[in-house]
Amino acid sequence: MKDIGILLHETAGLMRRRFEQAARPEGLTLMQWRALGLLEREGPLRQVTIKEALEASPMTISDLADRLQAAGLVTRQVDPHDSRAKTLTLTPAGQAKVAGMHRISEAVFAEVFAGVSPETAAALQDGLQAIKDNLGRTLAAPDKEPKR
Repeated sequence: MKDIGILLHETAGLMRRRFEQAARPEGLTLMQWRALGLLEREGPLRQVTIKEALEASPMTISDLADRLQAAGLVTRQVDPHDSRAKTLTLTPAGQAKVAGMHRISEAVFAEVFAGVSPETAAALQDGLQAIKDNLGRTLAAPDKEPKR
């Protein structure tokens, strides 16, 4: 099982680097790409929600929002329910950028999963979901010490 864990870690790093490489010609960092995708899926979001989803610091998200706003990809407004909070919304230019990102993402995933049968992909998805669920339960119970 240890080899699977190492392989998962290495694969995740390679995928991250491949997506960073694909995002670069679009003038985006991977974090910006992920934020735009999140806004497309979820609609307008508070910066704190984006911070939590991307597991980033408040300063990182503030800088990310500044750059996306300067590029015309998002607007930033004061949250109507909390004047201290800011909400990001995709602009039409941001929506167009996301559409291009989908094409790039599909091409990268086709490259990543080349030669992987649908059955193998389904089994991999099931196994990874089980691992994610296990980790989620473990992290939700901070009183448990991992067994050594």
